[in-house]
Amino acid sequence: MNTRVPPIPTIEEVDLSQPLDGSEGLSANYISRIRTQYLFSQHQALITQVQFADAKAIALVTLMGFTLLRGPAPFTAVELADPVHLIFLAVGAAAMLFCLLAVVPRYPPRNVRLDMAGRDRWSWPALASDPDQGAEFARFMKTAEVSQLVQSVALSNAAVSRILIAKYAMLRTGFLLAIASLGVLAVHMLRGG
Repeated sequence: MNTRVPPIPTIEEVDLSQPLDGSEGLSANYISRIRTQYLFSQHQALITQVQFADAKAIALVTLMGFTLLRGPAPFTAVELADPVHLIFLAVGAAAMLFCLLAVVPRYPPRNVRLDMAGRDRWSWPALASDPDQGAEFARFMKTAEVSQLVQSVALSNAAVSRILIAKYAMLRTGFLLAIASLGVLAVHMLRGG
């Protein structure tokens, strides 16, 4: 079954004719407050997960840095003829690289930010899309409808979740490489290296 999702409307084209109270018989004020609180809580949880991913990545970079520079087989004592040392260093350095990539700040290119600004008034990339966006944002907030705010925060949360997936994929790769590197070191140490 092929169900096409309609394109996301611009902020001015959001359908304001849909009733806010939904089909459960709750008041429009109550359900609007619940929707926005839900989205704001979700946004905060996503931001917390981004910060947690960054903290884990930096912790692993620090651990691997100490292990590579001061551990049982430090970088300064590596014998180039010993392939186990070279494997340990290469895999450990790759682990650090993936963790550093996980921490690298991300934001969309300008053309995507401009498109976001037409649909979203919550995310900072949309607000920073154009020098004149501040005036547009102030104008919008004077007359913003709940449905427009819900769309803005929901789109922003979806974008942050995609950033989180990318961060955690790189972080997982970094952790697996770190485990492999430490495994190589453990085997080397057990063999009397």
